Amino acid sequence: MVEQVRLTGAQRTLLGPLYARALDNRTPEPVLGDEVAERLLDRVDVDFRRLALSSGDRMAIVLRAKRLDDWAAEYLAEHPDAVVLHLACGLDGRAHRLDLPDGVLWYDVDLPDVIELRNRLYPEVPENHRTIAASVTDPGWLDEVPTGRPTLVIAEGLTTYLTEDDGVALLRRLVQRFEVGEVVFDAVLPWTVRAARSSRFLRRAGAGFHWGIADPRTLEFRVPGLRLRRAHPVLDSPHLAKVPVPQRIAAQAMNAVPPLRDAMRLLHYRFEHQPGQRVELTGTQATMLATVHLRALDNRSERPLLGDRWADEVVQRIDFDFAKFRPNDRYAASVALRARSIDEWTRQALRPGTTVLHLGCGMDSRYERVAPPDDVQWYDIDQPDVIDLRKRFFSESPQRRTVPSSVTAPDLLDGIPGDRPVLVVAEGLLMYLSEPDVLALLRRITRHFPSGELVFDAMSTLAVRMTNRANPIVKNAGARLDWGIDDPRTLEARVPGLQLVAEWSYTDAPELDRLSAPVRTVLRAAGRITAVRRFGRMLHYRF
Repeated sequence: MVEQVRLTGAQRTLLGPLYARALDNRTPEPVLGDEVAERLLDRVDVDFRRLALSSGDRMAIVLRAKRLDDWAAEYLAEHPDAVVLHLACGLDGRAHRLDLPDGVLWYDVDLPDVIELRNRLYPEVPENHRTIAASVTDPGWLDEVPTGRPTLVIAEGLTTYLTEDDGVALLRRLVQRFEVGEVVFDAVLPWTVRAARSSRFLRRAGAGFHWGIADPRTLEFRVPGLRLRRAHPVLDSPHLAKVPVPQRIAAQAMNAVPPLRDAMRLLHYRFEHQPGQRVELTGTQATMLATVHLRALDNRSERPLLGDRWADEVVQRIDFDFAKFRPNDRYAASVALRARSIDEWTRQALRPGTTVLHLGCGMDSRYERVAPPDDVQWYDIDQPDVIDLRKRFFSESPQRRTVPSSVTAPDLLDGIPGDRPVLVVAEGLLMYLSEPDVLALLRRITRHFPSGELVFDAMSTLAVRMTNRANPIVKNAGARLDWGIDDPRTLEARVPGLQLVAEWSYTDAPELDRLSAPVRTVLRAAGRITAVRRFGRMLHYRF
């Protein structure tokens, strides 16, 4: 019996994968071997040729499905009692291809009209195979699925059609409800979302892409408990040998160009629900969360600059939407390089019997990274609500204490002995203060302690203006930079006893050698221009 099909928009795109899987099964050496898809092709009243599905699209669909099948089979071999959520299942017969263990509970989830059609085409299914007619973005359908078992979530051909907010919300709900399991799905790069507007297949279906994922690790910070296992390009497959020669050559050419190779990827995450501590901070204090997030992002990169595992742990335990800062690898590398440089200067400046003032400490793990000698007295100083949050993650000791105070408070140093040399460390702080507040703070410190050193980062006045206009972290946090310094020697005249020891620009960093030759050459050349060198730098003073 031939079934009438009345689907529109994103739902209509389910016909493309069915067609691709069926045609694959008709080849002499199929990649998937989906006999069910071939049988269904003759049971639906659709002119598949009008879908405008290219041979390249068909190849990508089949290779994508095969990789997801393999990952699912691995999980079910290890967890024969798992619950499987097959989201946006369409007319896919994945459960039939996988030969499910008897202990598995399989749920095919899709919109009501899709499930109604599916039930007509699949009249006989095993007892452990069920359907749920609902939108995946509707939280209510999750109540139909039992918890307490390992859970595998498969979402093929779904996430690109969701908005970013809907996709993240769905992942958060899944992790919170099922607690332990894995999620596998396909994703595209942001540029692919834009390029998809020219797809004849999508235009004819009346559908479009909405969500592209540039860095799969960013989801780890938006969905507490989610951890990336692997990211694999769709076209980088051992089964390429089975596809026709023209498509194989095209795929091999794309695999040689990273932006094309990664245009379509398969993402595989583990999850274990860990209730996070909800944090609400705004303005300058919110930039502290952006900083710890970027250090965590660096820690998960292939070649970390800082290696701040404490930042990683903090971010995993905080329930906060870090995506509003629009993080990327460039910002992560910049923040990690700044912290690493200050760490090195801090170690060099530490002397026996030193007092350390860690101003605007935020959630920084500098004490753990630097590991000061036992006779050093360390003070982490920040606003009271920041210190309150910090105490949930970092312990105090007789050697290490916290001071809940604004750094501009006149009584900041009350209670801190002034009979020892001091090392003042201020990362990402002074540019948020006004010039009078900076001068008052430095004078207060030089009067209170007999001698000492100051290490901090600074920006030029031009850099301050440009950052306020263009930096998404500063803008989206609702913060604003104030103090810029063009000539660091001017502080010597305005703060009695202060002497500049060293000035170091980020363009001098040996870590720039990690960058590609063209980028490295441009940055090194730009570093010879005074205005560029002063855009971001480290300053070291003695008094």
